[in-house]
Amino acid sequence: MTRLPLTSDGLSGKAAWAVLLAIFHAQKPALEHSPRTSESEAEKGWPASKPRVSVGSREMDATWVHLPKSYMKQYQSSACVTISRTTFITLLCLTNARKAFQYSDSAGFRAGYASYAGQWHINWPIGQEAMVTLMPHDSHSTATDKYPLSYVQRVDGCVHMQAGIVQSRSANCKIAFCGRKSPGSYELRFVKKGVGGAHGSRHLYNMMGGKVFEVDLITAVPTADEDLDTSVLGLTLPGTGEAKKGVYMNVPADCEQKLKIALDCLPWNSLSWSMHRGMRDILLAYGRPVMGVYRSELASLVKLAIGNRSDALIDIGWDGEFVRSSMGDMAHSAIMAGSGDSEDLVRVVTDAVRILIGDKELDQDLLGLDDVEFWRLPEHERELDRAGIVALTKYFVLEWSIETDYQLYHQLPLKMDFG
Repeated sequence: MTRLPLTSDGLSGKAAWAVLLAIFHAQKPALEHSPRTSESEAEKGWPASKPRVSVGSREMDATWVHLPKSYMKQYQSSACVTISRTTFITLLCLTNARKAFQYSDSAGFRAGYASYAGQWHINWPIGQEAMVTLMPHDSHSTATDKYPLSYVQRVDGCVHMQAGIVQSRSANCKIAFCGRKSPGSYELRFVKKGVGGAHGSRHLYNMMGGKVFEVDLITAVPTADEDLDTSVLGLTLPGTGEAKKGVYMNVPADCEQKLKIALDCLPWNSLSWSMHRGMRDILLAYGRPVMGVYRSELASLVKLAIGNRSDALIDIGWDGEFVRSSMGDMAHSAIMAGSGDSEDLVRVVTDAVRILIGDKELDQDLLGLDDVEFWRLPEHERELDRAGIVALTKYFVLEWSIETDYQLYHQLPLKMDFG
């Protein structure tokens, strides 16, 4: 994927479906470096040695030649394609979208979602078709961006994180999490293949092609304060509503082991996630003490790697001046912050970590980073080796991820016009 529509000839078009095909790429876009900068390029803001886009509209079209063709339709003054609500929700989580505004009244439904790829809008007047548009960023340009122009985004990982599901190959299981609870006391329970009987996000996961019957469930059972087992781990979590009182969650030993599996087996990603808030609440609360022990050391290791391996970062598309002057401090500050809301800073940290652990091709062997063993180790055996760095970086991405409305599909029609 690219943050901006990536064509060199300006022929991508302004329709949302054309913008989308210039942002999503079936193959990694080919970039070329210009060793010199001409006067005309300088006037346009092209810095020396900056990667130039070598993808034209014909090459871009060729990467999507395998897609089935469908008829377009006219909606008001726009030429549109019809998409399902499932496709739209998937696009929202792939672009890390968050709600900017949402109105529903007698005139219809309107919503806007700010994302890493631009601004999504839905306009669904009463009695008419729903219209979806995507407008790319006007605050960034490929000429001045300090970041690599493209990055890898994973459909499977985005779908799982939005639905609150972690898949473990080593433990041979899929684990789903309950949603955020109202204030009170609860005890976590592990239910084998229990997602089919839960409400939560199972419908969304089913719509997106998931097999609900394969998934185990960590659910929360309301428990009276006097019945809480004080000998087991307890977590304090955010609650729903405006009440300041939070949620107290007892974690029995069998559920604690499942939390360790989930943290070890979070999917690797270059960006933060649009994710299930119940899963995020529980995993953040459980992992916070361990992350606190290693946070400073991890931040220092990443900063040192950026200073020592700056050429490797420049080779994959990072701006040389930015890498040498600012990138190390930014990565260190982001890790130490403990939370945040910037996909750019997450890219800074994750790319630096890939260089730190010796990965030369950042779009290769992502599955090898999904399943590591750090959280499941006894406390005295944990260290910041390759597995530890990867596991804690995935926890950092969790800290910087945003909550998503996994029941948005209730507010959308089955089909929408995209144009």
